[in-house]
Amino acid sequence: MLNRTQMAYDRWSVTYDTEGNPQILLEHDDVLALVNPRCGESILDAACGSGKYTVEFHNAGADVIGVDNSQGMLDRARHKYPQLTLQFADLSKNLPFGDFSFDKVNCAQALKHLPNLCASFIEIARVMESGGAFIFSVTHPDMIWDDYEINDKIHVDLRAEADMYQHRFCDYFEALEKAGFTLDRLVQIPVLDKIKHLLTPESYLRVKGRYQVLAIRAIKNRA
Repeated sequence: MLNRTQMAYDRWSVTYDTEGNPQILLEHDDVLALVNPRCGESILDAACGSGKYTVEFHNAGADVIGVDNSQGMLDRARHKYPQLTLQFADLSKNLPFGDFSFDKVNCAQALKHLPNLCASFIEIARVMESGGAFIFSVTHPDMIWDDYEINDKIHVDLRAEADMYQHRFCDYFEALEKAGFTLDRLVQIPVLDKIKHLLTPESYLRVKGRYQVLAIRAIKNRA
């Protein structure tokens, strides 16, 4: 049986690529720099959605697998990028990969749907090589949404239609430590001109400069 989050993303998959997504637009360049995909390395794009990052890693020459628990998103990604390797997987459960399978794991804007960060991070660490990089992006824990208004309503309201968990800074750091990661880079991304066209003019003037996205790169400790 599908859960609320899966159903929300299945519905959103129909319009996902045609709607402006301020989170992804803001974070994209920083996330890509943190992942730094290289030819021949193995990357897991966890919660790959419609394949935006997956195809970029693939085009950089990496051996990438994209996974998601929304069949709608996977179908959309397969239609757009038939060259990609994609499969179903739920980040709140055991991943269908062996130990030490990947050099890097990327997880963009999905951790808000996971109730137990520690368990999920431990499972991600299991499938990673020692010394590998785990990169994730989330809504900034200190983001203030007052006066934040986008021009066009997004098809799916995740706050109303999906399971959401308000993780704090300390929750991420605690989960990383328990899973055997060491923090390498932390990037706080504010509201910038690149999403100005997505917000109402009045809203943009009020919220410009507020931190909206947090991106982190952590390294799996060597045994």
